[in-house]
Amino acid sequence: MSSAIAFTDALTAKHGGRINQQDHSGAHGLLRSILGNRFPKAQETHLRRILAQKDTAQYSARYISLDEARTMLEHLEQYALWAAIEFDR
Repeated sequence: MSSAIAFTDALTAKHGGRINQQDHSGAHGLLRSILGNRFPKAQETHLRRILAQKDTAQYSARYISLDEARTMLEHLEQYALWAAIEFDR
């Protein structure tokens, strides 16, 4: 989850000269405002789902199932691949 935030911060810094230093749950909005339509809806969905689990993963004592973990990993892999390509543009 931290890597998704780091990717997002890198993109907003490079393409917009700013980063989200407050509520990470709104990071997708800043990225959308900077990239516009270059931020695909599918990638926004991946990022939203990752960020929605951030507090649970970092601060909760709740266990998640293997299927939930695999799903989160898939979201992260897809978002990271896109972000790395977008960063090089």
